[in-house]
Amino acid sequence: MTPTSQTADRPDRIGRYRVVEWIGKGSMGTVYSAIDEQLGRPVAVKLMLPDFEDDPELRERFYSEARVTAQLAHPNIVTLFDLGEHDNRPFIVMELLEGFPLNEYLRTDAVPSLDTKLDLMLQVCDGLQHAHRAGVIHRDVKPSNLFVTRDGTLKVLDFGIARLSSSNLTAAGVLLGTPEYMSPEQARGQTMDARTDVFSAAGVFYFMIAGRAPFGSRDLRKVLHAIITEDPPALTDDQAPEALRQVLARGLAKNPGERYPDCADLRVGIDRVRRALAVTTSRAVQAARDRCEQILVLIEERRALGRSLGIADIDASCNDAAVRLQVRFPGFADPSAAPPVMDGAAAKAALQALQSRYNAEQASLASLQQRAIDQTIPPPAHRRGFWRGLLKARGN
Repeated sequence: MTPTSQTADRPDRIGRYRVVEWIGKGSMGTVYSAIDEQLGRPVAVKLMLPDFEDDPELRERFYSEARVTAQLAHPNIVTLFDLGEHDNRPFIVMELLEGFPLNEYLRTDAVPSLDTKLDLMLQVCDGLQHAHRAGVIHRDVKPSNLFVTRDGTLKVLDFGIARLSSSNLTAAGVLLGTPEYMSPEQARGQTMDARTDVFSAAGVFYFMIAGRAPFGSRDLRKVLHAIITEDPPALTDDQAPEALRQVLARGLAKNPGERYPDCADLRVGIDRVRRALAVTTSRAVQAARDRCEQILVLIEERRALGRSLGIADIDASCNDAAVRLQVRFPGFADPSAAPPVMDGAAAKAALQALQSRYNAEQASLASLQQRAIDQTIPPPAHRRGFWRGLLKARGN
């Protein structure tokens, strides 16, 4: 849809809500930002597409989304405010979110760290587990249905094909959901429970690490075949630690009985990985701080030796080295400062860079030490034989 058509099709009002701008279009509705003039707050209004307004089943599914979302009050699930009809078309009013869908968030310039990704995974598990406790299975967990707000909170969106435990709205044998992230039982059109969301969530987590869907995304037939029969391409050590790879492998098990039984257990697995990485990261940060302190000691040793050798620019050279160290590694060069906050990869990279600096500073100091040794040895007695030199030494 072009910007011109978006403006032309945009209503001025939907119910009591004054429409501000077009936000996006989903499978069943168009979403607008709007103002609730009665309460004076910004909202998001999802208006059912006109093509579906005369379809009783789709209208019921649209209303079902509202009823499902309304009972799921949780920080990691989008909040629903209102439900109504506009020109015979149902609409849902939700909180207006500022940020990016997960797939867009991962492509922003500020690439999230592994720790940040793990935090988002935990929030996905929290939101889905709350839904499961209420008897709701999402059935369409995918990156575009997960929204990261500007403060880092993740919200689960679009319960449009979710199923209540007590609902008969959709039956086994009907293929619903996004193929790239659906479970094997969902791909077969079989009965589903909370473990289908576990599989889809693990597929999204794989995407967050690898940058690609676990079973491809182009050919529907091949995707469904891969979901049912194939394992996703293995992640590398550089992409994810072994413990995380094991968690994702269990979450993506073909047999529901071999998966985590619910998102709470999946969360436990992710949290253990995060805690272990935090310990490893803490050790790397401390090792980097220790190495930085050792570099500063070497600089001062080089300064003292350089002065004793009468090197004119030794102070300027050492001052420059210390300043460059503090500028590049501000969180490590000041021992009184709090340890810097970073993920394991950044801490490891800092430690490696500091080790290179340490080696270079050691080489500079060793060069001066050799120079000092050379200056303490008298020059050889040229044009004097060994015995003459020895007799002269005895005569003295």
